[in-house]
Amino acid sequence: MVRRVARAVAAGACAIALTLTALTLATATGASAQSSPAGVQAEIGKAPWQAEYQASALKQVPTQLSSDCRVKEPAFVGKAPLKRLRRALIERRPVKVLAIGSSSTVGIGASSPLMAYPVRLESNLEAFIKGADVQMIIRGVGGEVATGAAERLKLEIADIRPDLVVWQVGTNDAMARLDEDDFSELLRTTLSWLRKNKVDVVLIDPQYTDRLAGDDHYRSIVKVIDEVASTEKVLLVRRFDAMADLARQRGASQLLASDGLHLNDLGYRCMAEYAARAIVAGILQADLEPAEPQPKAAVQ
Repeated sequence: MVRRVARAVAAGACAIALTLTALTLATATGASAQSSPAGVQAEIGKAPWQAEYQASALKQVPTQLSSDCRVKEPAFVGKAPLKRLRRALIERRPVKVLAIGSSSTVGIGASSPLMAYPVRLESNLEAFIKGADVQMIIRGVGGEVATGAAERLKLEIADIRPDLVVWQVGTNDAMARLDEDDFSELLRTTLSWLRKNKVDVVLIDPQYTDRLAGDDHYRSIVKVIDEVASTEKVLLVRRFDAMADLARQRGASQLLASDGLHLNDLGYRCMAEYAARAIVAGILQADLEPAEPQPKAAVQ
């Protein structure tokens, strides 16, 4: 069961404070947040004259939290504003996050459901966003390809109306040898639908294993996701590259379950940390952009 934390939000200023730990020079090398002597606070909804400060804070968002998950290159890419998520924070209402995908979203390979990446992601976000109540809705289906997830997405969004979708995608499509162009078109079409419906989204690309890394088609699907995320301007967690880096450092077996395919507890912890950093960056990016006009009330 996903952890639920009820937080009382004090009355007063309407700004939502984001505690961004480890925003020091050490973050450039991926230093542990726990070892950072001080943090920096950036607030959502501040006045325009503070844009320079927030731009500086945005550049310093670390790509990971712990030394166990330290990687050389940023584990996420893109500067996509998560406007709907930001609005939920400003309105001080529970933040609904829909985690959709396949077995990595289910948490296959973890020692317990509480060790799965969506549960850890919920905890990470609540640790970074003061006063936030993050409600993680987990909709993972083992073995599912993107076509199935895309169909479920529309139904889930109509039912749940999430503020953010975190879509773990591509692993099963690559393993099933699905056509690259068909996969690319499906991804673009679904992201376009999400954008038209003003739903924020973060993508997480495929799993890494030494065996799959040597498969040209598998790597091509990873590349397709990177290209689509770039052209469609959505945040992308580069799980494949990050896990490949960690595998070089400590061996892939340290990140994988006994089946040699799915992540173990450490792998899921790192996956959640990377996703949390991408989401925080997206919130800050939204805070740097002009606010969208609120819709006018209907004439009675």
